[in-house]
Amino acid sequence: MADPVSLFPNLLQPAAKTYAPMGIKFWEGEATVLDSMKEFADGWFERRRIGTRAALEAARRIGEATTPLDAFREYQDWLGGATARVLEDGMAWQQQFMKANAKLAPHLQKQEAPNESSAPAPEDRLSA
Repeated sequence: MADPVSLFPNLLQPAAKTYAPMGIKFWEGEATVLDSMKEFADGWFERRRIGTRAALEAARRIGEATTPLDAFREYQDWLGGATARVLEDGMAWQQQFMKANAKLAPHLQKQEAPNESSAPAPEDRLSA
């Protein structure tokens, strides 16, 4: 009796050769995204540590302030640093997003921009 595997041609090989490069690109992209997420998270935690230390020091200085103006000045100093760290978070996210996008974008299919001749004529468009 013939072996059932040998009765059929190897149907998997052409599909594997076709889809394997796409799978490889996908998982390379996944690794890039994970690396970017880790880099962002490490920076975020460091900024939170700095912020916590700054808040602790501000609380101590506010508690030791001799006038309400001194206390308010300490609060303003802390608030300025906190705002700067929030802006750093936004910039870090934007940088990571741009790096990931630059890595992944070349692998996306380029679509042709529609030219003016392919746009529907005004009388062909449906109105609301």
